[in-house]
Amino acid sequence: MRRDSKSLPAFLRWLLLAAALAVSACSTGVRIGYAHADTLVLYTIDGYVGLTPEQEQLVRERAAALAAWHRATQLRDYAQLLESVRRQIEGPVTAADVLAFTRGINARLLTLGERAAPDLAQLALTLTPDQLARLQHKLAGENAKARRELTQFSGVERLEERVKKVEERASFWFGSLTREQLELVRVALAHQPGNSSWWVDERERRNRDLLVVLRRIQAERPPEAVATEWLRTYFEQLQNPLDAERRREAELFRMGNAELIAQLINSATPEQRATLSRRLDGFAEDFIALASGRALLPPG
Repeated sequence: MRRDSKSLPAFLRWLLLAAALAVSACSTGVRIGYAHADTLVLYTIDGYVGLTPEQEQLVRERAAALAAWHRATQLRDYAQLLESVRRQIEGPVTAADVLAFTRGINARLLTLGERAAPDLAQLALTLTPDQLARLQHKLAGENAKARRELTQFSGVERLEERVKKVEERASFWFGSLTREQLELVRVALAHQPGNSSWWVDERERRNRDLLVVLRRIQAERPPEAVATEWLRTYFEQLQNPLDAERRREAELFRMGNAELIAQLINSATPEQRATLSRRLDGFAEDFIALASGRALLPPG
């Protein structure tokens, strides 16, 4: 039930802390990563645009404030969401249930994006043409890498590579998949031949849209409130593109993933369901601990 944060440019993935938490590799990693989120944000953005000392100070201060707000107001809600999912997986799960969970995640990401938008606007108003050129170059390199990976395999080889990637992600939540479950994955992916291609296309479009917004801010130098609204619109359109065809393709992509996730949950063995339940409980406990300001590492 993992949301693939690769749908956002990498530096925005770090800024939107919920996305980083949702895909952390382990429970302890959530607590450690969250404690150093402001530093991770700073290093990541610096890698993309090359921050000046003044910009570094701005990012450090705003990232720390954003993390404090997030800890105080959002984490208990995340824990409640995961607890509701944990109860739900005790019985049969439908694709509609998975989609509802995904929409819940997306709504929370949008809330975080709306909160972060003024901070991003402050930074965007200080970016230079050279910094935006560096960002464009970095994003272009990531896009090219994704294209190479997409075309590296063809036919049966490409399908098996996609199956392997899904298996790796699913194993984190369920433990080892059975042969029957791997066949479910293989059949589902075989019926979605354009899935990966669409995802790379969409990623490139989102990167272009981001650059358009940042360049507009750099060129027009609007009031901070106006730049904030432009960025909030960008975040909103990540989930709800204005173009009807893009919305349709996104919904097909999400539905295909939701159907497969529901199949995996419903075919899970008692041991797999227990593993999934422990994973969800672990993240929920982390969120509560972080919201309460308890120790970063669990005892023992």
